[in-house]
Amino acid sequence: MLAAAGVLAAAIGATSIVGSADADDPSLSFSLAATGGAPADPMYTVPELVTIVNRANALAPDVVTKGMLAARASYGSSAFSRSASVGMEAVRRGATYVQQAAPGFNYSMGVTAMNVSTVAQLMGRDLAGVLASGAVVMGRTSAELRGAQAGDQLDLVSAQGPVVSLTVGRVVDDAVIGGTEILMGTEQADAIGVATETRLLIWGFSSRELIDQQLAAVGLSSAPDVRIRHSWDRQDPDSVLVTATVKSLLGEFSYRVQSNGMDVTLDATWVAAHLPLEREILIDAIPIRARCNVAILPDLRAALTEIAAAGLGGAIDVANANLAGGCFYPRFNRITGALGFLSRHSWGAALDTNTLGNAQGATPTMDCDVVRIFRKHNFAWGGNFLTPDGMHFEWVGSPRDQYQYPSAYCPNRPVGSGTTGFAAAGSDAQSGLTTMLVDDGR
Repeated sequence: MLAAAGVLAAAIGATSIVGSADADDPSLSFSLAATGGAPADPMYTVPELVTIVNRANALAPDVVTKGMLAARASYGSSAFSRSASVGMEAVRRGATYVQQAAPGFNYSMGVTAMNVSTVAQLMGRDLAGVLASGAVVMGRTSAELRGAQAGDQLDLVSAQGPVVSLTVGRVVDDAVIGGTEILMGTEQADAIGVATETRLLIWGFSSRELIDQQLAAVGLSSAPDVRIRHSWDRQDPDSVLVTATVKSLLGEFSYRVQSNGMDVTLDATWVAAHLPLEREILIDAIPIRARCNVAILPDLRAALTEIAAAGLGGAIDVANANLAGGCFYPRFNRITGALGFLSRHSWGAALDTNTLGNAQGATPTMDCDVVRIFRKHNFAWGGNFLTPDGMHFEWVGSPRDQYQYPSAYCPNRPVGSGTTGFAAAGSDAQSGLTTMLVDDGR
């Protein structure tokens, strides 16, 4: 992000940037608590946070400039975070392997990186001290999946090729580190090649109203290729599960990248346990043939059954779904590309249909009643992703037809509109970091 930083310096002067101190700032000192038996979760009051991302893998220079101007004008602080998914060969405890992939295979691990001073302000000086020591912080869900604990070594495959070993300094609840699997400092991120700044963070502003006014004043609120999230936002019905949760619900596999650099091969044991042997008709009334994760099949069949019963079967292009859609396609996410996130199709966890009228990046044309029925049966819809993906219905494991959120396309019907099963307004509010620091390709 040197270009972005240069643009910003020219616009407002480097000395006016608030809250962007480097990790080696001599005014900051950190004491590293004991890692083995220390309490897992630090006691810390999380500040309200605004995050900004745009469609490109890296933050665009003009988005950085405008975002930092808005932060400054609202008396707030700002900093970058990086996100990527990296391959992990093994978890080691001394000479013992806690988890090890087969030769040539890796486990996909979501990583978020920030400088230590930013972590101190957003998560507390205790966790900042862990990162300052050169160790990393691991989310509890991911740690439990592999039996990892503080003191273990993670063998991560760097973008340059060599394996880099990092120590788990602490295991904390996922929400403490914003939903990511591994939190690390920027020096550790540099060592494994996680160098792309993907998110601008703003906190410490004088009021919610002022930061929103300033973001609108610089044109970010209305920019079609920018997404702004607030830690106090209501739940978006089309937000997806973070990777650690997907693994816990649908299973974790190891993978090997194929020669084209885009498709991947999954370990056969996971495939045999979680997928049918071949594509099969989901329901007779809407005869889509697809190979989907067995965990999502009951919800998928229930959604299609209700669509057929409502007389909406004609809104589903069965021939197209059988030709170009389906569920299982192990590959990297096409939007995030070099960041290395695997598509949810790798888990067989999403159904694509009506691809001709709902191409990725195009204005979605999917029937909104169909969309709402899918949400009712535990699916999010891709039409409201930052890069619209109207063909895409992704399983999230809980109903989404209740959330009252201002979706650009196919919002849920208001409470009291004659539909049933909607939650009271305000019951879907979020708080804290939750999943604010995760880039999973959406």
